[in-house]
Amino acid sequence: MTNIKLSIDKIVIEYKDVHWKFFNPFKRNICDYYGITESIGKADWGFKYHLHIELSHEAYLHISYQPYHEPKAHKHSLRIETHPDYLPEFKHLLDTLYQNASSIWFVRCDVAFDIPSPITNVFTSSKTGRRMNLYEGTRYFGRKSQRQQAGYCRVYDKRKEQEERKGKKTVGELTRVEIVYRPAEKIPMESLIQYPPQFNNLYFCQVLNDLTPLKPEKRAIALAVQNGLMTMDEFTPHHKRTIMQLLADQETVDFDEIAYEQWEENVLVPCALICGKVKRGTTSEQVS
Repeated sequence: MTNIKLSIDKIVIEYKDVHWKFFNPFKRNICDYYGITESIGKADWGFKYHLHIELSHEAYLHISYQPYHEPKAHKHSLRIETHPDYLPEFKHLLDTLYQNASSIWFVRCDVAFDIPSPITNVFTSSKTGRRMNLYEGTRYFGRKSQRQQAGYCRVYDKRKEQEERKGKKTVGELTRVEIVYRPAEKIPMESLIQYPPQFNNLYFCQVLNDLTPLKPEKRAIALAVQNGLMTMDEFTPHHKRTIMQLLADQETVDFDEIAYEQWEENVLVPCALICGKVKRGTTSEQVS
């Protein structure tokens, strides 16, 4: 399909070697300016210090400092999490962090594929054995505890979500497939443009345009998987082959091709705001 839109829904960035002498007054100033208080994370897990800035229901910046697994030192890692659309709201903080870190790294993001079809027509299945769970109309591939892990996926009715949560009217049907992109090794922020995600090895995704010509049994199999009544794991090898044959005639969503074509336009602005440059191959260029 050529009319699928890619976007980044959430992004996590790590700043290395941020000195405590900088962070201590930095967090005090943030608490005073935004009227918030710091929180301390659970011992032996995650980060010790947390600051959560919320300008609105959607515009937020979460700052975490000093991972518990790092040995005691004067310098520690600092992470931020936000939606890329709201990075400009925090440009003054991003500039300050840029000046006080030795390097900046991409950790993970949620990559969203918006498909202009109803969710009942979007077939998704894991290639790696992730079991699908259905909750309030949303399909989840992975447990809640795996929310930040590579390949965690959820599929939901984006049009319904926009109308119920945000009061926005959307023209036409819209299904969102959202997958966590978390590379095995962190990527230098300025080089992120070179590393679009690849999800075709994790998931099948087809748009089912017409199942009516199928025999009732085959149609029932496809609909059972599609509506979360059964998972691929529950079928015999024969029926799995049958399902794959059915999908061969449907419209395939090529995650890798879409990401390759649309990745640069989605990461160029975040790179400009966070580190002020992008690196294509061996050449770096300043962006603003």
